[in-house]
Amino acid sequence: MKYHLAREDEKIGEFSDLDISAGLREGRFRPTDLCWAPGMTDWEPLEARFHQPAPEEAPLSALEQSRPPPQDDDSGSLPLASRWLRLLAWMLDWMTILPATMLLSKALELEAFMAKHRDLGTDAFIEAYYAHIQATVEAHPERFHLPIGLLTGLVVLNVVLLTVRGQTIGKWLAGVRIVRFQTGLRAGFVAVVLLRHVVMLVLTSIQYIGIGLLVFDLGCIFRRDRRCLHDLIADTMVVSTRTQMQRSAVESGGA
Repeated sequence: MKYHLAREDEKIGEFSDLDISAGLREGRFRPTDLCWAPGMTDWEPLEARFHQPAPEEAPLSALEQSRPPPQDDDSGSLPLASRWLRLLAWMLDWMTILPATMLLSKALELEAFMAKHRDLGTDAFIEAYYAHIQATVEAHPERFHLPIGLLTGLVVLNVVLLTVRGQTIGKWLAGVRIVRFQTGLRAGFVAVVLLRHVVMLVLTSIQYIGIGLLVFDLGCIFRRDRRCLHDLIADTMVVSTRTQMQRSAVESGGA
């Protein structure tokens, strides 16, 4: 039987009774979450509809026993990443590309260009900027081998990490991970790279509305589930892996 689930006036999705029972045991669903199915007169809390035995007494159904193991780890049981951790991850990502961008700026002689053309109007400045870049690249192509190589390597590395682990370098250092919102499992290339990053890059580059979308995206971090606009587009959420690391450290110490 399928049930519609909601939490604090926000719909979670539609799940079977087996999925709900498993989600309650794993902590993905709360006993106070509301459920409704055809034939019910009103929404009811899960604790009233699904009796949950203690974890050590909860028997596994034949269907649950036959299910394959999770795709990577138990990310679905990890807590949401705090806003400060997400900010830290963002700052660390920018710090990783800072050396390459500084080398690129030096190769383009941007400091001298800005000093020379700072009094130009917007249109004239943009025209002069692109002309300067083209002339500099044509005159000194060897200057750009190192910075372009570093930037390309960082992009490839982050794409691989996002696809395999749901993490950039900054997210790995900060101890956060991108996972699917509904299941908490690995989100994969399409969701994390294409929908979460490429689509947002295209949307925020649109003239006039791009800056508004960027501000709205940043403001969404104050939602209760801390899902920004790019999370909503990709159906993802960001969880903290620090709990998992601390648990592993305790288990290793105990062994």
